[in-house]
Amino acid sequence: MLASILIGALIFGYTGWTLFSYVKKTKKGKCAGCSLSKTCTSSCDIAPTSSTTE
Repeated sequence: MLASILIGALIFGYTGWTLFSYVKKTKKGKCAGCSLSKTCTSSCDIAPTSSTTE
């Protein structure tokens, strides 16, 4: 009985922590939440430029 309650608490605790960390990352945005944000050279850190061709 006690083992079932402990295992259930661990499962629900881990689920809550995972959801909390996911929401925290998504609030930062796509590139800021990425673990490679300091070394990444993707298009996220390049400012959009408007180029017109005439």
